[in-house]
Amino acid sequence: MKKFLNDESGAVTVDFVVLTAGAVLIAGAVGSTLKGTVDTAVGLITL
Repeated sequence: MKKFLNDESGAVTVDFVVLTAGAVLIAGAVGSTLKGTVDTAVGLITL
Protein backbone atom coordinates (compact mmCIF):
# COMPACT_ATOMS: atom_id res chain seq x y z
CA MET A 1 0.00 0.00 0.00
CA LYS A 2 2.87 2.41 0.77
CA LYS A 3 4.31 1.90 -2.69
CA PHE A 4 0.94 2.81 -4.25
CA LEU A 5 0.55 5.94 -2.13
CA ASN A 6 4.10 7.12 -2.90
CA ASP A 7 3.81 6.55 -6.65
CA GLU A 8 3.69 9.94 -8.41
CA SER A 9 3.72 8.79 -12.04
CA GLY A 10 0.04 9.69 -12.49
CA ALA A 11 0.66 13.23 -11.29
CA VAL A 12 2.67 14.00 -14.43
CA THR A 13 -0.24 12.88 -16.60
CA VAL A 14 -2.62 15.11 -14.68
CA ASP A 15 -0.26 18.06 -15.14
CA PHE A 16 -0.12 17.54 -18.89
CA VAL A 17 -3.92 17.21 -19.12
CA VAL A 18 -4.39 20.48 -17.23
CA LEU A 19 -1.77 22.29 -19.36
CA THR A 20 -3.30 20.95 -22.59
CA ALA A 21 -6.79 22.01 -21.52
CA GLY A 22 -5.47 25.48 -20.74
CA ALA A 23 -3.77 25.73 -24.13
CA VAL A 24 -6.98 24.66 -25.89
CA LEU A 25 -9.01 27.24 -23.99
CA ILE A 26 -6.53 30.00 -24.79
CA ALA A 27 -6.48 29.02 -28.47
CA GLY A 28 -10.28 29.07 -28.55
CA ALA A 29 -10.41 32.48 -26.92
CA VAL A 30 -7.86 33.91 -29.36
CA GLY A 31 -9.68 32.36 -32.30
CA SER A 32 -13.04 33.75 -31.28
CA THR A 33 -11.48 37.17 -30.65
CA LEU A 34 -9.87 37.28 -34.08
CA LYS A 35 -12.91 35.90 -35.92
CA GLY A 36 -14.66 39.24 -36.19
CA THR A 37 -11.54 41.03 -37.36
CA VAL A 38 -10.81 38.41 -40.01
CA ASP A 39 -14.43 38.38 -41.23
CA THR A 40 -14.33 42.17 -41.60
CA ALA A 41 -11.01 42.09 -43.47
CA VAL A 42 -12.23 39.39 -45.86
CA GLY A 43 -15.42 41.34 -46.43
CA LEU A 44 -13.45 44.42 -47.39
CA ILE A 45 -11.23 42.45 -49.78
CA THR A 46 -14.15 40.92 -51.69
CA LEU A 47 -15.87 44.27 -52.25
